[in-house]
Amino acid sequence: MKQNSGGPLRAIGRLKINFWIALLLCILCVGVTYGVASSRSRAAFGSEENYAQAMKYLEIKNTIDDYYIGEVDEETISSAAFSAMVNSLGDVWSSYMSPTEYQTYQLYSSNQFIGLGVSIAKDSDTGGFEITGLTEGSPAENAGLQRGDIILSVDGEDVTGMTISDARSLITSHIDESVTLLIDRNGSQTEYTVDCRLIYDNPVSYEMINGNVGYIKISNFESGAADGAIAAIESLLGSGAQYFVFDVRTNPGGLLSELTTLLDYLLPGVDIFVSVDKSGEETVITSNNVCLDMDMCVLVNADSYSAAEFFAAALQEYGWATIVGEHTTGKGRSQQTFELSDGSALHLSTAKYLTPNRVDLSEQGGVAPDIEVALTGNTDSQLDAAVSQLLYG
Repeated sequence: MKQNSGGPLRAIGRLKINFWIALLLCILCVGVTYGVASSRSRAAFGSEENYAQAMKYLEIKNTIDDYYIGEVDEETISSAAFSAMVNSLGDVWSSYMSPTEYQTYQLYSSNQFIGLGVSIAKDSDTGGFEITGLTEGSPAENAGLQRGDIILSVDGEDVTGMTISDARSLITSHIDESVTLLIDRNGSQTEYTVDCRLIYDNPVSYEMINGNVGYIKISNFESGAADGAIAAIESLLGSGAQYFVFDVRTNPGGLLSELTTLLDYLLPGVDIFVSVDKSGEETVITSNNVCLDMDMCVLVNADSYSAAEFFAAALQEYGWATIVGEHTTGKGRSQQTFELSDGSALHLSTAKYLTPNRVDLSEQGGVAPDIEVALTGNTDSQLDAAVSQLLYG
């Protein structure tokens, strides 16, 4: 999970001095002979060891610039060095993000993306891109595009030889513009004009099943997830729901604030979340006495991560819900995102999270379901098992 400025699983900070600024300070103080820097410039690095490492980086970089026979992409080589530094920690949840990657990450955290509102996959026959999904109410859907359509060109530029990444970059470069797509539909080619804009992707969907079971799918715990889930609950209650199934399968987690807001709505006055910082100090979040006291199940699988796991674990530990599905991943570490002065960012694990019963899901290896069910055949056996548990016990 990630902390954010609202107290969740993501926190955004800004480092006072980034690597390049510190390096520049050092270089300015080195003098004519590449000799000894002043004590002040060395202090900018935090330690003599950091200073020595920075100078070694500069020495390697200068040697490459002076002698390497091939062409050097400055941005690529720098990003590779910064990424390697973070990757060497051996923590799969920590990472370096370039300015472009960080911008994409910020949009994702807000459940937004730039584009047409389509999911695409490479089509082996034409080399174009098959539309495999459309976001409801998106520009693509409004323009009349359909699943199965194949994109052959964008504003006259042939995309059949492009990778998916290149095609997406071409499309997103037209933000706040209209693009003309050449579409192959069942062998017939037609042009469609589609707006490329910022799109909000609702992380919550819901429906009534079996007449009185409210089914709520939570795709992630990023911005808007809690309010969306609560609105879904209240809508279903108004339609006569007597039971609830929360589906957090393949949910990658998200913000702590979204998780705790939803748990606060569901649970009575209890501890709902515990975090432990680097010094071992514990912070506890509690809920109020207002709750939703109804029979409920939570669906999980091996791709339920972080906030999704803690959602299931809290409801399980208080006997508030039956957990159905498969054993979850076991991600119990919190990341903070530190924005650097050049627009890039460091995403670092800075705390561990515990369930209300002080269980470390990373050490435990995830949440074990109360009813273990694997997906088989063409039916949703896990959902069927949850509904059966609610209706027949």
